[in-house]
Amino acid sequence: MSVWSVLKVSLIFYLLVLAVLVIAGVALWNVASDFGVINSLDKLVRSLFALTSFTLRPLTALAWGTAVGGGLCFLGVLVNVVVALLYNLISDVVGGVRVTLTADKDA
Repeated sequence: MSVWSVLKVSLIFYLLVLAVLVIAGVALWNVASDFGVINSLDKLVRSLFALTSFTLRPLTALAWGTAVGGGLCFLGVLVNVVVALLYNLISDVVGGVRVTLTADKDA
């Protein structure tokens, strides 16, 4: 297994997962905003922490969510590449796994 292939496939996979999660997050934000959940959360945070003003901003939440998701994508790709590299190094030392299939003569 090529480390370069693992890098490319992992990067594409994690970026697609991030795109799906960002789109789902935007859709959920819009639904929550339409039902008044965002305003209720604003009021709850103001009352819990005795704040005079607090407002959840959608673009700030989107930017932070995308940044955190991008960091997790990078971390996932890095872990996959390191594991593939370790697998290749260990299989070079040990010799890998050999699977032999035989046909059953009775069947």
